[in-house]
Amino acid sequence: MLKNNRIIRLSIPSVFILLYSWSCTDLVESPYDLVTPDNFYNTEGELTAAVVPVYNGLNQAQWGDYMFLQEVSSDAIVVPTRGGDWDDGGAWRALQLHSWDATLSFVGGGWSGAFGAVAKANSTLDALAMAEQTDLVKTYTAETKILRGLYYWWLIDLYGAVPLVTVSETDPDNPPSGTPRAEVFDWIVDEINAALPDLEETHSSGSHGRITKGAANTLLATLYLNAKVYTGTAMWSECKAACDAVINSGVYDLMPTVMDVFAFENEGPANTEYILTLAHLPLDGVTSFRHMATLHYNNIPASPWNGFSVLTDFYNSHESTDARLEQILVGQAYVLFGSAAGDSAFDRQGNPLSFTVEFPLVDANESAGPRILKWPIDPNMTGWFSGADYAIFRYSHVLLMKAEAEFNSGGSGLAELNQVRTRAGLDALASIDSDAILAERGHELLWEGFRRQDLIRHGKFLEAWTHKDASDGDHRVLYPIPQSQLDANPNLVQNSGY
Repeated sequence: MLKNNRIIRLSIPSVFILLYSWSCTDLVESPYDLVTPDNFYNTEGELTAAVVPVYNGLNQAQWGDYMFLQEVSSDAIVVPTRGGDWDDGGAWRALQLHSWDATLSFVGGGWSGAFGAVAKANSTLDALAMAEQTDLVKTYTAETKILRGLYYWWLIDLYGAVPLVTVSETDPDNPPSGTPRAEVFDWIVDEINAALPDLEETHSSGSHGRITKGAANTLLATLYLNAKVYTGTAMWSECKAACDAVINSGVYDLMPTVMDVFAFENEGPANTEYILTLAHLPLDGVTSFRHMATLHYNNIPASPWNGFSVLTDFYNSHESTDARLEQILVGQAYVLFGSAAGDSAFDRQGNPLSFTVEFPLVDANESAGPRILKWPIDPNMTGWFSGADYAIFRYSHVLLMKAEAEFNSGGSGLAELNQVRTRAGLDALASIDSDAILAERGHELLWEGFRRQDLIRHGKFLEAWTHKDASDGDHRVLYPIPQSQLDANPNLVQNSGY
């Protein structure tokens, strides 16, 4: 499966940024060979064309090594081995069991994918600096700087100290060394604060898919939420302030029900909950992959890959009345698309298909594991191409950050956390603790890219869960610097423990 997955990843829009992926020996590029300030960057369309490739890096959150590193290493998501399917030399098990090393392909891909997006941002910013500095150019420059900061957030979150490269050309004879994690954190925060005044609150077509003040403040709040992990110093008051900037903007609100959040009729600017969105279409190259990654081969005619599943203990941690359980498939499975939609589904041997909550990590059968249908089947799907949008940030994340920051500042955090709970059909809590906050974030943000961070921040990432024993050391809270990068750049230093 892994070979096929690589091919699939290269077919999505992130192919454009992967052209700029760099090892530390090939950062040199010239962004000026095709365009000049005299013949380009004069209209909004031209500016958009220049900046879109930087946005394409966000696709790694929806499908790719960044997502795999964040999710399959957590207590929520697993990719069981089903016969010969999803074995891939034990790569998926290495993530789940915390037994990875510096040669694991996902570790290298997370690094090169994020740095490829950084390199594209750097070259785009150099070119934008040559254009006439209109308000529009300033807005696009600010958006590109926020995106670059977001990709650096990914990097320090995964790897700790990383090279801080802010120019499009570097000396190949003296490749950059790692910058301490806390210094990169401070630089990201400064970049966001400097860019914020030039960002729009919303855009003429709504904020759908664009960096706005809301997106920048949500990124800022997420950094502050994890500040103690990244720098050693908690920044709860700063986290609250950044959350309040989003909350008090009046732009965002929770959708009425959890199903409304992801419904196709609510996609686009009408979705008040989405803050930063990957917009998709049911077409090759601009499509969503989530349904294919998790559904059984026979759930839809396109033959999904029967992979990503919810871990037993995590599924069982939900309250029985939680509406979010409707987004996780267990028991009798059905055909979800096509002429047979609504009919009972069968496995490849012709037996009734019923997804089980209990299942092994290895030698799992076809029906093993709860499946995630958080993003519903696109009624206009073509083949397996889905137009389901994916949110990098949404409003419930902001409310839960505010709750956690309030709680850790001596307040209750109840108001914000209970907004999310009651929307899910649950009773409001009278009091909360750290475990309640972690549980609520896990249930609300399942498979949205935050679980590894949340577990680390709450001191739970190294513990045992369904299939995993306690991790073999504190070093597992960081991934190793990829061996390919160490081989290419003698100025890099491997993370402790590897």
